[in-house]
Amino acid sequence: MKTTHRFISALALVAALGSVTACGPEEDTAAGSGSGASAQPSEKQTAGGASADKADGTGECGKAPKLPTGHKMIEPVEPPSKGSMSAKDAKPTCTPNDWIYHGEGKAKYYLFAEQVKAELATGPGSTKTVPVGELWAHAGDCLTNGGAVKEPYSCSGNIYDITLDPEGKVKTIKEIWHP
Repeated sequence: MKTTHRFISALALVAALGSVTACGPEEDTAAGSGSGASAQPSEKQTAGGASADKADGTGECGKAPKLPTGHKMIEPVEPPSKGSMSAKDAKPTCTPNDWIYHGEGKAKYYLFAEQVKAELATGPGSTKTVPVGELWAHAGDCLTNGGAVKEPYSCSGNIYDITLDPEGKVKTIKEIWHP
């Protein structure tokens, strides 16, 4: 009876240990990650050399985010001045930290509408409405002197969600928070 009890206990222990290692992420001991989680998404190469994750908008991150109609993401390339800014269109890229927007291509010149709703990020999912001049100063500081930015704000990626009026002028601009 004692031998049977030991055998069943040993079998239960082996089964429990097997299920712990089977359910966890695979460790990459060759890379020495030690955390067990891959730090980079797997990218499958297409015939043109681009990753399949970017080519079809899916991959480790899932489907690329879709902006609401009339919205566009931009990345300023120089500090905005009164009434105007130069910015690149920002496109989503799959990273180990989910989708991140990055400016691509040639910068475009934008004028601001007479009345602009401006918002600065104050953390994940929260913003504060500010005068557009304060947003211009903030964006400029983030581009040239990040240390000048004071809490509750931070330089969180330099990406802004904008909408344009019928004349093509910026009517809303909201900083996108990113850790």
